[in-house]
Amino acid sequence: MQARIRTSWESFALAIGLLGVALVAAPMTAGGGVGFAGARAVAEQESLTIVLATPARPRAASIRAADPDLDLPSAADVRRFGPIVARAARAHGVDEALVHAVIFAESSYDPDAISPAGATGLMQLMPATAAQYGVRDLFDPAQNVSGGVRLLRDLLAQFDGNVELALAAYNAGAGAVIRAGNRVPPRPETVAYVPKVIDYYRHFRTLKG
Repeated sequence: MQARIRTSWESFALAIGLLGVALVAAPMTAGGGVGFAGARAVAEQESLTIVLATPARPRAASIRAADPDLDLPSAADVRRFGPIVARAARAHGVDEALVHAVIFAESSYDPDAISPAGATGLMQLMPATAAQYGVRDLFDPAQNVSGGVRLLRDLLAQFDGNVELALAAYNAGAGAVIRAGNRVPPRPETVAYVPKVIDYYRHFRTLKG
């Protein structure tokens, strides 16, 4: 908490007043008198209590404050690729906020990102997937996002609009989700991936209003 900063005079006056109260309230020493050390201890304790009890200034609510562990993208990255994402999402009927969530989870908005497995670009498309959706240049943001959004659209359709299963399939493959009995496959990467993207999705939906 933040407390109001006192002036030197205010601090002195407060200390004298607290000391007087403490001298009355402090326990008696073995000799029957009021112990100065005990009074000082009481005064210090009372002073600390007053400082901590001072109301803090209200802070503006934010997503980051509500969940300080949630890593979030910079506004500049979101703006940079916002028009590309908006066009692809609108063209293929996928929630724009969900596309942003997948992009941030997959590549952190790095159009040149390449995974050890060979997934490439903003939405980390594998070469075979890119070819399936007619993506010629994986490093071209518009082409990459278009292919990724169409893949996401098809996975949502395949799993009856279930966002969690569609995300699990985006990460592990549709076959893995089916083999798991239409549930999130018990792969550590996928188990961590799905709730993370859901958290990002909620964040981007909040921004969208």
